[in-house]
Amino acid sequence: MRRTVLCLLVVVNVGALLCQAQAGPLVAKRHVVRDVLDSEGNVVRHSETFGRYLRNSAGSTIDQEYSLQGGKLAVESGQLRDYSRHKIYELIYENHEAVELADLPGEPHPEYLADAKSASGQETTNGIPCLIHSIYMIVDGKKRLIGKGYDSAEYGVPVREDALIEPPGGPRTHQIVELYDFQTVEPDPKEFDLEDFSFVAKRPAASASRALQLRWLNP
Repeated sequence: MRRTVLCLLVVVNVGALLCQAQAGPLVAKRHVVRDVLDSEGNVVRHSETFGRYLRNSAGSTIDQEYSLQGGKLAVESGQLRDYSRHKIYELIYENHEAVELADLPGEPHPEYLADAKSASGQETTNGIPCLIHSIYMIVDGKKRLIGKGYDSAEYGVPVREDALIEPPGGPRTHQIVELYDFQTVEPDPKEFDLEDFSFVAKRPAASASRALQLRWLNP
């Protein structure tokens, strides 16, 4: 069954981004923790999901989320940043649907290769040196600080994102997204092939199936 997940347009303070050489291919495991909170900050619903992060040599990326089906893990959904089409899609694997979320301007570059001037500090996260950057959420046209991102210049990805998401009307959600077990290998090209997918009409990014990943829309 497809999950309904809170999603909002999130941006990061990247005024000093260094869009240099494209980062190479990468495969990593992905872990997401979501805690829905009540008005007093108590956890009323806890969930954890696992998946993968894939980046090919062309710079396109997929964030996949697994589900347990028949006692086995299966890919349930994903978000594809497709530089061959310059589009961002939500991928629904069960229905073989690619839902267009937004246009993808520019060329591929390592996410968050920011210099120290744009960072609030440095910290080793999951054994990887990271720069710390602020994460913001756009609400009613205003930017609100909601958390921190721990970004690796070595791999060109956020290793950890920790945010408290409070959309109008709720619910308040504490979300942590982590990448680990990095491998600098080319992912299977079939993962990026949408030949078997039907394309679904574009819908607003605020209705997407991811929250923090959409901060990449504002480099």
